[in-house]
Amino acid sequence: MSSTSKIKEYIAILADKTTHLDVAKTTQAIAKKFGLSDRLVNYTHIELRNKMNEFGYRRIPFKDRALFIPHCLKNSAKCKAPYGDEGLECQRCGKCQITDLIGLAKEIGYGYVFVCPGGSMVQKLVQKYKPKAVLGVCCYDEANMGFEKFYGTQIAPQAALLLYDGCKDTKANLIEVREKMMLIDKN
Repeated sequence: MSSTSKIKEYIAILADKTTHLDVAKTTQAIAKKFGLSDRLVNYTHIELRNKMNEFGYRRIPFKDRALFIPHCLKNSAKCKAPYGDEGLECQRCGKCQITDLIGLAKEIGYGYVFVCPGGSMVQKLVQKYKPKAVLGVCCYDEANMGFEKFYGTQIAPQAALLLYDGCKDTKANLIEVREKMMLIDKN
């Protein structure tokens, strides 16, 4: 990596950490002024943090990335998949979006794909497999915790917020997840 690339990456990392609280306050002020929903405020906050981490994420090959899918995307009434040491062991039955996300990640060539119940398992799996970049499909709180956990590490994070959360039978924006998965520098 060139010196200028290293400088750009460090600026992005530093900006993420030092502006986090200001970004949160700014998005709250914007929301109040324009009557935005909490969801749009949270989305704006996470997208700002994504942008600040995108430079590092783009330079990581797909094979060195991990996709973390929340288990709350499963169809709770129909899912028969068991849980193992590394999360939900999806059978790819097609009754929820997890099948689509796993298929897309495999098609693109992601090195690791996990269906997890939360951040503590994500952290355990990152320590075990050591991906260089991670994409979490998650709620706002999990995204923020993820950004904080990966700050100061060599791991480049990105997050795609759920369309709605609630820890059960949630939905992801598959188009947005795909866009984030495909972020890569072709050089």
